[in-house]
Amino acid sequence: MQAQPSLSLPDRAVPAAIVADSASVDSLPRIATHRLLPENMSLMERGMWGEHGILRGVGIASPLTPEVRKGELGLRRTMLSMHQIGGFVTLGFMFGAVYAGQRVIDGNRNFRQVHQTFVTGTILSYGTTAMLAILSPPPTIRRDEVSTTTIHKTLAWIHFAGMILTPILGASIHRNSPVKAERFHQISAYATTAAFTASMIIVTF
Repeated sequence: MQAQPSLSLPDRAVPAAIVADSASVDSLPRIATHRLLPENMSLMERGMWGEHGILRGVGIASPLTPEVRKGELGLRRTMLSMHQIGGFVTLGFMFGAVYAGQRVIDGNRNFRQVHQTFVTGTILSYGTTAMLAILSPPPTIRRDEVSTTTIHKTLAWIHFAGMILTPILGASIHRNSPVKAERFHQISAYATTAAFTASMIIVTF
C-alpha cells in the first residue's frame, strides 16, 4: 500500500519559517520604560525621595511605583502652590518690615515694635515657604536649561543670604550705634526685599 503524502511543510521549509519568525520578533521595537525619578536629583531629594530614600525607609513614603509617583506629583503641585501663596504672604511681611524700619530710621521710634512684629512674621513665613519647596517631591523630568524656574532659584540664594545677614545687622544696632550700622542694615533689607520681589515676579508673570 502506497504511503499518503505528508501535509506538513517540507523539511527545509520549517527551519526557514522558524528563522523568519525569530527575526521578526527580534526586530520588534522595544517598549521604552519611563523613569519615575529625574536623573539629576539633588542630594537632598535623593536622600529623601530616592528609591531608597529616608522617607521610603521609615514608611512615610510608599515604595516607588508608577501609581505612587502619580500621587507624589500631585503632592508636589499642592506644596508648590502653597509655596507660591506663602511667597506673597512673606512679601507682604517684608514690605511692612521695610516700611516700619524706614520710619524708625527717619526718627519715629514709635515704629520699633511694629517693625519687630513684621520682622518676626517675615522670618516665620519665609522659613515655612522655603520648606514647602525644599521638601516637595521631585518632578519626573528636570531639564538642564535656563528657565524662569532656574532664575527663581538663583534669586533664592541671594535673598536667602539677605535673610541671614539683615537680622544680624539689625541685632548689632544699639541705642548709641553709629549711623553706618543702621545704613548697612537698611541697604541689606532693601536688597533682600528687591531680590525676593524679583523672584516672585519671575515665576508669577
